[in-house]
Amino acid sequence: MNQQLNNHTTRLILLLLLFTGFMACEDAEKNQAQSETIFTELDSLIQIKNYFAARDLFEQHREDLTDYHRLRSGVFLDHAFNRPEASAAKTDSLLRFHASEMTDSLRYQVEAITHITYSRLYEYQKAKESLEQVLSNHTKFLTPPEKENMENTLIIWTALEGQPKQKVSKQDDLEVPILRDIAGLQNLMVTQDTLQQQFVFDTGANISTITESTATAFGVTLLDGTFEVAAITGQKMLSQVGLLPRFSLGSIIVENAIFIVVPDEALAFPQIDYQIHGILGFPVLEALDEIQITADDRFIVPREPGHATTGNLALDFLTPLLYLKDSRGSGTYILDTGANNTMLFDTYYTLHQEELSAEKETDYSFGGAGSFVTKKGVYVTFFPEINGKKIAMNSIIVLKQPLKEDNYFLGNIGQDFIQQFDTMTLNFEQMYLKME
Repeated sequence: MNQQLNNHTTRLILLLLLFTGFMACEDAEKNQAQSETIFTELDSLIQIKNYFAARDLFEQHREDLTDYHRLRSGVFLDHAFNRPEASAAKTDSLLRFHASEMTDSLRYQVEAITHITYSRLYEYQKAKESLEQVLSNHTKFLTPPEKENMENTLIIWTALEGQPKQKVSKQDDLEVPILRDIAGLQNLMVTQDTLQQQFVFDTGANISTITESTATAFGVTLLDGTFEVAAITGQKMLSQVGLLPRFSLGSIIVENAIFIVVPDEALAFPQIDYQIHGILGFPVLEALDEIQITADDRFIVPREPGHATTGNLALDFLTPLLYLKDSRGSGTYILDTGANNTMLFDTYYTLHQEELSAEKETDYSFGGAGSFVTKKGVYVTFFPEINGKKIAMNSIIVLKQPLKEDNYFLGNIGQDFIQQFDTMTLNFEQMYLKME
């Protein structure tokens, strides 16, 4: 009797275990399917560079995603929101633990941003190795211009391999004047001991640039490797990678900054007898953590950056992006402090074509000396809103024709937007733009 009871109990336990196992498998399948559904939407947003919507969806469903899907999305979102350490760590985890699940296309996409991620960390050797993977194994995904651009970038990372990391030292809050040149561009005074020179500053510049004569004066170390860059005239000229050991912006000391060294004539405007000596680009400005630009032309860097609850800035590689609302909708724009005028792209026109098609068409020309482009467009009044403040910008061009293929952004926000406010705060640590 006891033996029969024991056998019956054993069978019940086995049935219970089998049922529990079946239910666990069913739950796992449901969780996997749910994660796949969420990830598909996430990935589609990332592919069209709608990082803000992707970020919100990721945060909403973080716990519903599998580890693999969290890593895949996180690599790109951490990169876009300037968290290079986190992005690099997720890349390492993907390649170490999920290599068998990664397609060639995914490996290409990951490696293609990871070399930029490492460059933001000044890990030049790792940036070089990552880019070598792209050029060795994934050229089938590259267009000829993309391949040429990456080959030039590889020259830069190769030249910088083994060089010291960029370093910024801030002792106090900084406030210095912005100097306007005869072309109306914003400049900062760069100093080194008794030497001083005006440099244009431009968050839209992916890398800093300096002329040969200025590089010699400041003691820039020239590194191996040359490549072609386009001058203001459109002519191709040989350039070289350089490392500026030390310079100052007021009380701020910048060490080991990367510059592309170009012939003086590459940054010359002979028609107005004007010469640009150097351009401080995104890598230097981002390293300041936060910058403030005022309407009365003051450049302010607080020693300790501020805080915000939600960021409205992102990065497309090294190009700042701004999430902006206007009277017609909302979307992602390029933020270009080096551009005088705001320009809305054909993507904006297509989105609001029903309203804008009634506007009078015009030819609009823009660009630098020797490289003017003319496109069809219409002029509109643009009503952007930021930090709860609405403004009206008259006579803003909306292009009806594309500037390039695969453009997902609605426009280029320039200084005419910035000048509507007293102070612009760009915080690169928490990735937000505040206008006051």
